[in-house]
Amino acid sequence: MVNIGEFARLGGVSTRMLRHYDAIGVLKPAHVDPHSNRRSYDVAQLPTLNRLIALKGLGFSLDEIGQLLGEGVDPAEMKGMLRLRQAEFERRVRHDRHVLDRVTARLRLIEQENRMNAQIETKQADAVTIAALTATAQDASPQSTGHVLRTLFEQVIERMEAVNADRTTPIARYVSVAGSPHVEIIAGYAVDAVPGLETQSLPAVEVASTIHEGPVAGIATAYQDLAHWAEANGHHPLLESPRWRHHFLEANGNDESHWIIELQLELT
Repeated sequence: MVNIGEFARLGGVSTRMLRHYDAIGVLKPAHVDPHSNRRSYDVAQLPTLNRLIALKGLGFSLDEIGQLLGEGVDPAEMKGMLRLRQAEFERRVRHDRHVLDRVTARLRLIEQENRMNAQIETKQADAVTIAALTATAQDASPQSTGHVLRTLFEQVIERMEAVNADRTTPIARYVSVAGSPHVEIIAGYAVDAVPGLETQSLPAVEVASTIHEGPVAGIATAYQDLAHWAEANGHHPLLESPRWRHHFLEANGNDESHWIIELQLELT
């Protein structure tokens, strides 16, 4: 037996919370002194406290926790619940990251409204895992790459809808094939493994980026802006076998007039 203070220390909670758990019947002390009303706990009760804290972190109410603990939650069930909660948190982080990127892109568009030249920004792009498909375009022309890109996204969306997978952040990457006019295109969404899709890991890399607003067909100007910037800043060799990324920040519906795409040129 240990006193309430020691049990609180072992469990990483406050004595106030232990008293509350006792009052609502979720976790009763092993013994209560009838004269002093002091609570004592058995160290063997720590697994129950750990489960209680974990279930609370999963968003269950204390009433629901009391019912679950009464029924008994084995370690395998607890692990499954935690994994589901982890997946939900990761989905929220992806969504919030995408919203932040959209707001940042809007600010960049506002800042360059009165500028003659496009705003080019260098930054570190985080590593990202995408569920995607890959295909090869015959050359780097908009007609060739555009057809492949549309086809890939149609197939990706169809497979993701079939399993109700989250589609928050669409990303495409273009990589020139050495010694060939061909371009390898990866298209997918920033999400972990999805049945029927490849799991592609895009590395963290420094990029030069600009924001394109409007139809994809008009993105050639953004490519030219980045190419001129690369030439002017000593990055000409990168243009011989360039690696490009498209982050589709706003791309809902068939009307592309208000789409926002961040075009990135990988620098490292």
